[in-house]
Amino acid sequence: MASPTRRHQDILLTMAYEARRHALSRQLGTVLMEVDVALPIGKGVIPDLTFIRREREAELLTPEGKVQGAPDLVVEVISPTTRTRDTVQKLRSYHESGVAWYWLVDSETLSVQELQWTPEGYVIRGVAEAGEVFRSQALEGFEVNLQALLGE
Repeated sequence: MASPTRRHQDILLTMAYEARRHALSRQLGTVLMEVDVALPIGKGVIPDLTFIRREREAELLTPEGKVQGAPDLVVEVISPTTRTRDTVQKLRSYHESGVAWYWLVDSETLSVQELQWTPEGYVIRGVAEAGEVFRSQALEGFEVNLQALLGE
């Protein structure tokens, strides 16, 4: 698999910085970038971003800083070459593992979708198009306008 494009990296760094800053300021938990996650279904993944609530850190974070179990939130930046993997394969694995929240950030359109786990499948709880402010339910009070932050 090819390494991420510069655009993918810019989006990921921006989201990681903003999410980490927000989580730290409110003492919500830990935001990790491209960390090994061992899902409860026996699959290993490396999400672009992973969030673990503070009250679950001792349960899920290993001494090496890896994640063992279902994170509270995973974020994938979708590129043309990863679209199917992120929106079908990983979505299915995250749902089967009980990952409560899943964000999909489209690198081409800068749209952001927030999906919430339900027994029947993920349900879209929020969408922001390019230029709009994305407001998260998963990270209380988190807001970001990717287009503005990327200077586009």
